[in-house]
Amino acid sequence: MITTIKLTVLVAEHDEDLNQLMGPLLEQEGFDVLLVTDGNEALKQIQKAKPDLIIIDRMIPPMGGIRICRRVRMEADMADIPIIMLNASTDVSEKILALDAGADDYLIRPFDMDELMAKIKALQRRTLAARFSSLIKAGTIEMDLDRWQVSVAGETVNLTIKEYRLLQELLEAKGRVLSRDALLERVWGHGKDLDIHTRTVDVHIGRLRSKLGESGSNIITVRNIGYRIDISLDWVRH
Repeated sequence: MITTIKLTVLVAEHDEDLNQLMGPLLEQEGFDVLLVTDGNEALKQIQKAKPDLIIIDRMIPPMGGIRICRRVRMEADMADIPIIMLNASTDVSEKILALDAGADDYLIRPFDMDELMAKIKALQRRTLAARFSSLIKAGTIEMDLDRWQVSVAGETVNLTIKEYRLLQELLEAKGRVLSRDALLERVWGHGKDLDIHTRTVDVHIGRLRSKLGESGSNIITVRNIGYRIDISLDWVRH
């Protein structure tokens, strides 16, 4: 007997007419669909259901899709959920803002439903491929996940386990900001309620930067939040 796993898509869209188009289409494609029309409810459902994909309206009240996207990307257990942002604006700066906030793709409304499905399937393929990939490259930095090896410009770099895991988290985030709390939880296994200071992350990041040499400058400090890796690098995963 073959068991089919249904993926969950959360649609956070204030336009009820658009919801009536997207909901049945996604269900027809085999997804479980969660429809919300309010940003606060969207955050609650994302935290509760941990959907496999999020489609979010840029202008959803009360806080808008950009803020929601940033919140999701700062949470350790939600940072990798693919996000498609919808917007009526054709302004290029709006698209850049959405992608910088952590959206994986962007659609200008009105849009064709076939285009939406094509983007969803592309994100599915990308996510699935990433789960089975073992080599990450960003600029001169190369990480082999199978061999637990890191090299810069072809030269092997000896990292501690914590330094290695920090670099891995930053590379896999593909430029998204990871908060110090998220890094503590992912790398050290400590939640916010445990007695360990976020200064620990700063110290290890400093050592990691030093070991990476000139490439260490590509680890960017985001003031009062955490760290990200420069995505202007040629990011590749094999």
